[in-house]
Amino acid sequence: MGFHTIMKMISGFLKRAFALVLVLGIVFVLFQYYSYIFSRTVIGRIDNVARVTGVTAMIGGSRSLTEDQLHAFSVSIRQPNGEMLTATSVDGQWAIAKAGLCVKAKYYPHPPWDLKQAGTYFNARLLTMADCASQAAEEMGIQKSVFEGVPLTPTVGSPSMPADVPVTSTPAPPPSMETAP
Repeated sequence: MGFHTIMKMISGFLKRAFALVLVLGIVFVLFQYYSYIFSRTVIGRIDNVARVTGVTAMIGGSRSLTEDQLHAFSVSIRQPNGEMLTATSVDGQWAIAKAGLCVKAKYYPHPPWDLKQAGTYFNARLLTMADCASQAAEEMGIQKSVFEGVPLTPTVGSPSMPADVPVTSTPAPPPSMETAP
């Protein structure tokens, strides 16, 4: 065997080894960061935000709750095209979010190899929140007239929507405002 033949064999081996390491690296990154790579920015109106952990579990439970359990929410956002997207979240910011406000949020999908939850979203992150008729909502990309006449559709009786409150597209003023001159 000549020197050139040995060098060609070593060169071919190194090229194949490099290609294998590159493919394994891509597979690792895709597997590890799938949810971040395929995350989705959602812009629309909150139709419902519900606390997943019941209030009674927080107050009178015999076992202590973790930080994630305290801030667990289920979120439903209606996009301007009418599509409703839901996700779960452990972001405590959702505690102040109310149905009828417009938001920009980031939804992270469960990977397809997680067969029980494939095709669903988790860890919805609240990025921006504004009144739907405001300039801030328009800057998010929501036209003021998009949600006019579209009723809210939260689950009546959920933690964020008491059962005795009618579902409307605009919230009623507080009792102190109704009698103001």
